[in-house]
Amino acid sequence: CGLHAPAATCVRPADREFRDIPTDIPVHCRVPMPEAQPAVRTCSFSEVAMGLSEAQVREEAGRCLQCGACSECMQCVEACGAMGAIRHAETEEAVVEHAGAVIIADPDMAPAVKGDDIIRAYGPKSAKPDVYALMMRGYAAASQAILLMGDVSGGRKGNRFSFTQPDPGLSPEIRIGVFVCRCNDSLGWVAGMDRYVEDLAGAPDVVHAGTLPSACVPEGIAGIIKTVRDKGITRLVLGSCVCCPLNFVCSACTDQRSRLKHALFTATGISRSMVMVRNIRGEALSLLKKNPDQALTRLRGLIDRSVKRSRKLTAFPSPTRLYNFATAVIGQSEAAVTSALTLADMGMDVFMFEADDAPAADPPEHPNIHAFTGARISRLSGNLGDFQLTVETEGGHVQQVQVGAVILGEKARKRVRYVHQEGLPSRAMAVAMQTAGVPGVPFFYPGMTSVSGLFLADPPGIRISARQKGAAAAMLTAAAMPTGARQNKGFTVTVDEAACRGCGRCIDACSYQAVTMKPDGTGWHAVVDEAFCKGCGNCISVCPTNAADSPFRSQKFFEETLEEILLH
Repeated sequence: CGLHAPAATCVRPADREFRDIPTDIPVHCRVPMPEAQPAVRTCSFSEVAMGLSEAQVREEAGRCLQCGACSECMQCVEACGAMGAIRHAETEEAVVEHAGAVIIADPDMAPAVKGDDIIRAYGPKSAKPDVYALMMRGYAAASQAILLMGDVSGGRKGNRFSFTQPDPGLSPEIRIGVFVCRCNDSLGWVAGMDRYVEDLAGAPDVVHAGTLPSACVPEGIAGIIKTVRDKGITRLVLGSCVCCPLNFVCSACTDQRSRLKHALFTATGISRSMVMVRNIRGEALSLLKKNPDQALTRLRGLIDRSVKRSRKLTAFPSPTRLYNFATAVIGQSEAAVTSALTLADMGMDVFMFEADDAPAADPPEHPNIHAFTGARISRLSGNLGDFQLTVETEGGHVQQVQVGAVILGEKARKRVRYVHQEGLPSRAMAVAMQTAGVPGVPFFYPGMTSVSGLFLADPPGIRISARQKGAAAAMLTAAAMPTGARQNKGFTVTVDEAACRGCGRCIDACSYQAVTMKPDGTGWHAVVDEAFCKGCGNCISVCPTNAADSPFRSQKFFEETLEEILLH
């Protein structure tokens, strides 16, 4: 019997004519990117890549083959490999989506349609470009869409005790699974890497070690989850392109990385506290073309340290707190009244207070709005879910009112004093949005403040109507109200009570009011609320005793990592 040659996996369409690429074109290598010398890099945070000169750019442009449109040579299909992300046979199709309301943010991208369920979130053509105004219009449009969809309060009235179930991801039995992503061989692969991963299966506590073509595709994610469940893995080490195992998104996150983290940490029930990830794509595989031996050494070091670290993983804390779902609106401006009515129409309880001692206007009539006439707010403290308002009524009576969120009018913002903690000085709520060239200003969405759950009805400097501002404030408030238990993000800060000397520098450095002081037997020590901590690290940088630290990337962890690198 004769032997037949294997059929080609990718065949160029025979019914089309394409111009052949000339074979006599000389080969010109890519111009290498100039980089700063290592001695210069250690003195600043300037970009290492120095860019190409004009002559180099022209030379690079001259290398272009000017192929124009796709010639369907099918080389990309072969290069894509197991992922199969490129489909040349796919045709255009029309998809029909049904929705109860439509928000049009860009009139140039939508047809000219009209109707009560069509919401326009853009300003007039004469309006100056302003990103904060665009965002506020979007919030206002979202609140209008919610009202069109009917009562969506979801029973968020009164008080509710919120807690997180203890983390089931960490078992006393250590069963480690190691998964190494080959990134579809886009940067290459060597046999020594396969042998290294195979040998890991015999390491102590390792019950699985293997490679997969791509971890960020559905098939790869499903394979990881199935293996975890079939083999009862309690610690997971993943070598891929993901940088951190935390619920955190930064400029380094791509769509693939975000999708992979979401599947591992959110959609599958696998706890983030049992996962160790390493960016082997950037730290090891990227070196394969220049130095394969160094790439293999990097891979071994990254995975070995991760396996050791996985044996010391600890569960994230489970915060428990009481939430109040009422909202206090302080002020009677048009924006404040719009906020109150919008929240009330959503089915939420609203307490309205006057802004100052001036004669009060008639409060809006609504069954969900409770107006405190003749009452004055003298003090405000707390944060999202648990605000305390000191209310002074006629006749000198003082009472405490608890709410879950607060919306301040502009007059109230300047007059009402906010107390972060009893015994600390009070202050008026300052408003500062980020602007180009001005450092030291934390990022807040327009209408928000540094206190979680405290919003502005009339944020200054934003050129939109008062009604849009009020609707936007209502939307921010409704979105901030918790629908479930607040979970620890994993990148929050913890404080060592024994090392803290209660100097209070961390309170001054925290832009998000997440730090308070708690008395102990000998004095005071700082406490960080993990539900409001953003993990910025400002408090760590100013702590004189190193009491403030990251629980996942602590000083001890970095010391152990440096020791592993220097000794091995």
